[in-house]
Amino acid sequence: MADRVTQPTLDVLEALLGAKDFETHGWDIIKTTKRAGPTVYKILERLSGGGLLTERWEEVERKPGVPRRRFYKLTPTGVAHARQLLAERRPQAASRWGRLFGGEAHA
Repeated sequence: MADRVTQPTLDVLEALLGAKDFETHGWDIIKTTKRAGPTVYKILERLSGGGLLTERWEEVERKPGVPRRRFYKLTPTGVAHARQLLAERRPQAASRWGRLFGGEAHA
């Protein structure tokens, strides 16, 4: 994945690291990153294919006509990889997201 680390990819990784338990659904990632749906879902597909992300469908019963959400969660390897990439390419993320780096904000 190192050859395809774009700014949108870093945005998605940052959104996933900022999510509770490193898990969130696609629409939330789109809102957080302000990136287009096709861009976000292509990145999620690539992360999943690389073993950095798992996917699951929402299990709760939704209202009729409201589709289930798909949740995405970074694997332990994905968390480590995302932290490393963001530390290298967005050092300012450390001060904004202390949680990204194991609860410690790096200057």
